[in-house]
Amino acid sequence: MDKTARKPKRIFTPDQKLAILQEIDRDIKAGKTITEAVANQSIVQSLYRQWKKQLAVGVRSSLRNGRAPVDKDKKRMSQEIERLKGIILSQSQMIVDLKKETNWDS
Repeated sequence: MDKTARKPKRIFTPDQKLAILQEIDRDIKAGKTITEAVANQSIVQSLYRQWKKQLAVGVRSSLRNGRAPVDKDKKRMSQEIERLKGIILSQSQMIVDLKKETNWDS
């Protein structure tokens, strides 16, 4: 087999990831080593550790591909904070301009 040929990237659903983690845990409890249990599922150990860490966060949806979902309220609050910062900045600039026009500092 040509060494340059690569296997296509597999994409797992959150349910598949959870099932694989549960199967590996069962194998480990049955006396297999982590290496053997992971090899039986045809994944690499680093991927197993990554999924395990994501699961430890406590959010099953964090096992989906990509980043964990952002809490809607947190995102909304961040947007509101940025909007208010912009208002404060523009008002501060207006105050500075008014002070210059009226020679307030002299």
